[in-house]
Amino acid sequence: MNLVRRSWLVILLTLFVGGTGVAQSRVQLAQGRRAIQDKVSFVIDVTHDKSGNPRYADAPEDMRVWMRFADRPVSGRVYVDGKAVGRFDEAQQFTSNSLEVGYGRHTITLAVAAPATLYDLYVDLRGGVAHEILDDEEPAVTLAPDLSKRVAELERKVHDLEAEIADLKKKRNH
Repeated sequence: MNLVRRSWLVILLTLFVGGTGVAQSRVQLAQGRRAIQDKVSFVIDVTHDKSGNPRYADAPEDMRVWMRFADRPVSGRVYVDGKAVGRFDEAQQFTSNSLEVGYGRHTITLAVAAPATLYDLYVDLRGGVAHEILDDEEPAVTLAPDLSKRVAELERKVHDLEAEIADLKKKRNH
């Protein structure tokens, strides 16, 4: 029995000491219930960590973005500096793959297909420190246009024009 306790203690210590070997920073960009109509952007500044590890001289090791939604599943995309890094379909939460970023400012944009409520959003960074930049104005990010609304509008116009042509042909034939 004593051997089992010691084994568990050794395992726990190994996990604790091994897990703290990599510097990791987390910044919470949203918490509570934040309503989003179509998109929201956050600006972070990524700086060197205090360890001075030469491994992170040029850039942090990686970054991950994760978020949870309140109330119901949501569909949308996540962008970092205008580049799509992940998509989620009818999900209550999203976790990005490992992202390569450099030091400096980065804009994280969440675009949703329908109005949604964001519960929380975190950015985890290995080998660097992230700080949110709180400016009065939201950064301008160009997203890929949602063409479904435009297609629906054009289809409606085509249908209206076809109906008008049919009406004119009836009048001409009478």
